[in-house]
Amino acid sequence: MRRILDLESCESFGIKRFHLLNMIKRVISNPVLCMLTVACINNNVNAASDQIIQDCDDCPSLVIIPAGEIDIRVPPGVIGRAHNAGWYTRVSFARAYAIGVFEVTNEQWHACIIAGGCDQLDYDTTLNQQYPATKISWQQARKYNQWLSKKTGYNYRLPSNTEWEYAARAGRGMNRYFNVLPQDICDLGNVYDQTAERILAYNLDTLPCDDGKVSLAPVGEFEPNAFGLYDTIGNAFEWTEDCASPGNFDASGLPTNGDPWFVGDCSLRGYRGSSWLTNESTYLIESDRFRDLTSSEEDLGFRVVRDIP
Repeated sequence: MRRILDLESCESFGIKRFHLLNMIKRVISNPVLCMLTVACINNNVNAASDQIIQDCDDCPSLVIIPAGEIDIRVPPGVIGRAHNAGWYTRVSFARAYAIGVFEVTNEQWHACIIAGGCDQLDYDTTLNQQYPATKISWQQARKYNQWLSKKTGYNYRLPSNTEWEYAARAGRGMNRYFNVLPQDICDLGNVYDQTAERILAYNLDTLPCDDGKVSLAPVGEFEPNAFGLYDTIGNAFEWTEDCASPGNFDASGLPTNGDPWFVGDCSLRGYRGSSWLTNESTYLIESDRFRDLTSSEEDLGFRVVRDIP
C-alpha cells in the first residue's frame, strides 16, 4: 500500500509537531493516523516537498527531494576546507528522488528478518525499536533494499554520495546545512558531547554542548534540516552506493548527474555523515570515507532512497 499525505491537512487535524517518533505508534494505533503524524513532524519546516510517502506499513517514511543542483565545495579527500573556499564540483539532479526521513530503524529491520529477507543481527532488534539499525554491512543493507523493492514494486537502493550530500545539505553548497555555533550543534544531532564523555570517559575531545545522549538515540529526536531529514548529523554513519575510486582525491571523473561512482575498488563502499562518536576534532571535517563492504560497526547504519517513476 502506498500512502501520500499532504502536510496541509495536519493543521485541520490538530496534530502538533514533535520529535519522538517512538511516541507515534505508542499513542496512535491507527496506521493512517500514524502516518499523518509522521508527516506533521515537518509541519513548520521549509521542507523540499509537502508530501511524505510510505509504500507499506513496514516501509520507511520518505520525503521527496526536488530536482536541482548543488556545488560540492569540498573536494573529496581534502580535509577541513572551508565550505566556501576553493574550487567546487557542480552536480545537477535532473529528476526528483525520495529518501528516508530517518535512518532505517531496528523495527523496520526486524520486519525484514521476519519476512525472510534480512539477516539476524548480533543484537536483539526487538529491543530499542526506534533506534537506528546498526552493525549492518553494505551487503546486508543492499539485501534490505532488495526486499523492499520486491515487496513494494518500487526501486529501493542506497543513495549515491552526492544524493546523500544534496539531501543532507538541503540543496545548499556548504559542508552541512546548518550555520550555527559549535555549542548549538547538540540541538541538531546526537554527537560525542559532554554527556557521553562524562559517562563513558573515553578521554576524547567533545563538542562544547550537551545533547543528553550517551550513545545511540531514537531517530527523530533532534531538529530536521530544511528538506525534512532527521539525523544526518550524528547518531549513525550511513552507507552509500559509491565505490572507492582513485579519483576521489581530486574529484576527477566525478559523475555530475548525481549517479554513484562505480569505478575503482568496489570492495570498498562509501559512508557519509557522522555518528554519536563524532567529536569536536572531526565534526566539521568533510571528506569521502570508505569501508570494506563486509564490515559492520556499532555506529554505522543506512538510509534508503527510492526512485520516483
